[in-house]
Amino acid sequence: MVQLIENGDIESAEMLELLESYLKPMVEQNIDYLVLGCSHYPYLIPQIKKLIPSNVMIIDSGEAVAKQTKKILEQFNLLNSSNKLKWQKFYTNSNSAVLKAILKRDTGVFEKDF
Repeated sequence: MVQLIENGDIESAEMLELLESYLKPMVEQNIDYLVLGCSHYPYLIPQIKKLIPSNVMIIDSGEAVAKQTKKILEQFNLLNSSNKLKWQKFYTNSNSAVLKAILKRDTGVFEKDF
């Protein structure tokens, strides 16, 4: 499974099988809401929707995290308003290959234990 994730193959049958193994026990308990608590889970929403009943609401915290990040950047006058990026660094505390696959780039991605 790690190899599939490293290749960014989030639409594969194997990924659906892995998601099902995590989601099935929750669905069997008749959940009403599924809270996505990790930054990369929103990329899996289309696959998740295939595996959960339509009445289960998906709560994605990504927008709230982005708004709070913007607020903090503005507070410390760190927001780039020029639309010109001099550099980009992306950090992950997990497998950097996943982030590289999502970003479709190999440079500027760093794995660090926070």
